[in-house]
Amino acid sequence: MCVSRSKSYQNFLFDSVKKLCLGGADLGSAGIKPSSRDRLYSQSTQYCDVSLGYNSTIMRTHGLCLFISTSTKTFSSANSSCASMQGQLVMIKTSAKNITMLKIMQELNIVRAWVGLNDRQTEGTYVWSDGSLATPTDMKLFIDLQPDNSGNADCVIILQKYTGLDDVWCLNNEFYFCEYVT
Repeated sequence: MCVSRSKSYQNFLFDSVKKLCLGGADLGSAGIKPSSRDRLYSQSTQYCDVSLGYNSTIMRTHGLCLFISTSTKTFSSANSSCASMQGQLVMIKTSAKNITMLKIMQELNIVRAWVGLNDRQTEGTYVWSDGSLATPTDMKLFIDLQPDNSGNADCVIILQKYTGLDDVWCLNNEFYFCEYVT
């Protein structure tokens, strides 16, 4: 209904009581949050299976379907948990996505969390959850002086306090974010 009225907006709130649409390029950054009677829709969000525990998060340029853990796991266990939910550890390949993830972490008081990046196979060659190699641009998302392989650190976390990525020991127990894979 909302989409048929205006193709220029990516995100919509639909008030089911008033039967009104509120469209906007980035409702979240405007501080608009759905009430219990509202439904949030995004033309740019692919299917997000909420029955598996995922939630749709709206970014400026696209939607993101995330599962946010409430407990900590090792990198391998977190990776397996995401796979069992038809997902993968979140890939943070842009500064915009990095900022969005940091905002989510701040709101939920999560200090550090696994992301889908590691160099377990070959030291210094970082690979994302989808099998793609990290680019020089991706590597700029690491905090200063990282990655440094201190103590054979082969897995990557996002640090809310330092606003970037860091390499750590894969057997650490950390919170994690899964991205739904369509």
